[in-house]
Amino acid sequence: MDEAGRVILPKKVRKMLGIAGEEILSIEVRGTEVVLRRSGLEKSPSKAITKMNLPVDPWDMVEKEIEKGAASRDDHDA
Repeated sequence: MDEAGRVILPKKVRKMLGIAGEEILSIEVRGTEVVLRRSGLEKSPSKAITKMNLPVDPWDMVEKEIEKGAASRDDHDA
């Protein structure tokens, strides 16, 4: 552990776990042990969304839904 309280994982351990670059880890304390786990969380929101593999409608369908919502809002404002 360094002076700032950061734990440094040796390269061999990072390679075994597939950790590359900065990664968010979860920390659990079990008595006198500290357990680090890969959290699976992405630091970048766009990368996290990409990994979700969400179904995406074709753009023309999305556009129609946006227009319907705008028309509905205009009706309520009148």
